[in-house]
Amino acid sequence: MIQKFYLPKISRILSLRQKKMGFSQQGMISVQQENQQVRERYNTVMSKALATSRALFSNLFSRTTNWLDNQAITLNRTHYKGVNESFFQSLGESSLSQNLLFYHASHQLPEKLTFKVLLSQLEAINIKSSAKNSSAQNQDVRKKMKK
Repeated sequence: MIQKFYLPKISRILSLRQKKMGFSQQGMISVQQENQQVRERYNTVMSKALATSRALFSNLFSRTTNWLDNQAITLNRTHYKGVNESFFQSLGESSLSQNLLFYHASHQLPEKLTFKVLLSQLEAINIKSSAKNSSAQNQDVRKKMKK
């Protein structure tokens, strides 16, 4: 009786338990694999999103810089053209009047004072030209950095 009745039932119970354990292990493995795939997809999506946002930001920044440069050039050409012309005209007039005054007064000034004034004017010219050169170099560097 044990062989015919109890042993087959015990055998079925053991095989059922083994199948359940096999399913649960396979289930855990499949869940782990699915988690790994989800992580990989998440990392892929995030890296693509980061690259896209970086490219968009860079594009927007360069377009904004170009627009600002063009607007500054247009403003200087149109709105401030008269202001720039009057500034250079007044600068030239004041420089001319100073030079005329110096020319007429130089005949009556001592020679040392005349040379001192001339040297100070030359130094001022050198300072202005070096400032212009450094400004031009800075602009060249900025242009190269934009490219």
